[in-house]
Amino acid sequence: MKKILVHSCCAPCTTATLEKIKKDRPGQSISVFYYNPNISPAEEEERRFSELETYLLRRYGPEIELIRGKYDNGSWNSLVEPLELSGEGGLRCKICYYLRLLETFRVAEKRGMDLVTTTLSISPYKNFEWLDEIGRLLSKKTGIGWFLDKWDYKRSLEISKEYGLYRQKYCGCEFSMRERLSRSERKDS
Repeated sequence: MKKILVHSCCAPCTTATLEKIKKDRPGQSISVFYYNPNISPAEEEERRFSELETYLLRRYGPEIELIRGKYDNGSWNSLVEPLELSGEGGLRCKICYYLRLLETFRVAEKRGMDLVTTTLSISPYKNFEWLDEIGRLLSKKTGIGWFLDKWDYKRSLEISKEYGLYRQKYCGCEFSMRERLSRSERKDS
């Protein structure tokens, strides 16, 4: 039985991702790794984790292990702050993908996992090619398998509605929150 480690950014993105993995890879052991030092403020990070934990227990019971990574927003900010002006979808995001996937592969190595993937590619706002490139490089370096899909975003919306999941309005970092607020203010004026 292969062991899969799924990097998760939040409950809504995890819904359809897990559903498809379970359908396409029956009988495999799946663990979910919640690691998102980019999320700000800390209350938002906690809320997203709690929502994911509740969803997994309701839908899968003890079948899927949830692993929580260390939350260190200060270190994350010091790495990406010089790229603040690259904007949503810019170089700042690519570095963020890399940091989160690097830690996911580290955890997969420690736990003897066979495969890694991420829920990030479910979002129409994330760069699939960058995610896949980073995953392939880390796979080559570690010897742990990598797979990625353009998970079903519409299905994630349906499942989120069915379970009444909290859906955040920004990617998670303080820069994306500011950019979203700025766009909102421009629309209102």
